[in-house]
Order: sequence, then C-alpha cells, then structure tokens
Amino acid sequence: MKKLLTIAILTATVMMFAEMKFGYINSDKVLADFNDAKKAKEELAKWNKEMEGKAVTMESEIKALEDEIKNMSVMVSEEKRNEKMAEGQKKLQDYYQYKDKVWGQNGDFYKKNAELMQPVLDKINAVIKQVSEEKKYDYVFDANTGTLLFAKPEYEITDMILKELNK
Repeated sequence: MKKLLTIAILTATVMMFAEMKFGYINSDKVLADFNDAKKAKEELAKWNKEMEGKAVTMESEIKALEDEIKNMSVMVSEEKRNEKMAEGQKKLQDYYQYKDKVWGQNGDFYKKNAELMQPVLDKINAVIKQVSEEKKYDYVFDANTGTLLFAKPEYEITDMILKELNK
C-alpha cells in the first residue's frame, strides 16, 4: 500500500512538472552581446577616462608643488614655505575628495553606471517578459545568479503567506 501511494505521489509530481515550462537566460552573455549594453559600457568607459584624466592632472599639480617645495632655497622665508606646504595639503585634500566623490561608495561612477544601464535593463526585462508570455513559460531564471526573472502571476502565493502570518 505504501509503495502504491509513493508511486502515485511521484507520478503526480512528475506530471505536474511535466506540464510546466521552465527557461533560463545567461545574463552575462546578454549584457556582452546586446548592442545597447555595449554602447552604455563604452559611454561609461569614456566618462571614466575623462574623470581619470582630471585625477591625473591633480596628481601632476601635487607632484609639481612637492618638487617646488623641495627645491626652495634656504633664502625663502619660513612663512612662504609654510604657505606652499598649506597649498600642497589643500591640493592633496581636494584630490582625495575628488577620488571619493567619483569612485567612492555611492560615487558618481556608480550613479553614472546606473543612469546608463537602467534603460538597458528595463528593455531586457521587458523582452524577457514578452518572450516568456508568448512562448508560455511558467518560470524563467538567470543561469548566472539563479534569480527568478519571470513567473506566471498565478504562481504567486504572497497574499496567502501574508494571510497566514496575520492570523
């Protein structure tokens, strides 16, 4: 009897999954081969190069000021030397602030990346949904992350979970 029940449950489970249609995408490949994504990456790289150029200029100015301070003759007043050192400290502080503003946590680089990539990701997600619905997929996953990208709405059980939790 137990064997028969086990076989019946396994058969029902297999039949249930046999009727479902699963799919997956390789998001790395999509981002690497999608022309809009390539353009966004190129634009980000160009922007980043400009920001790096400004950082290099700032570094050069700091180096030149350091050299100037080192080469000051003994005849230069202590006040003038301190003035140049204060100027160097200010330039160094500005340099570090610039680097943090551009590449630090939540810096301009990450904001620019999000600004450029969001329309690309929106387009990708819209096409995933469109193709999934047209081809009647029940679930579509990202093979790289295991993230669920699409599911038929009838499989969502959020409201049932909330109802149970709020009892």
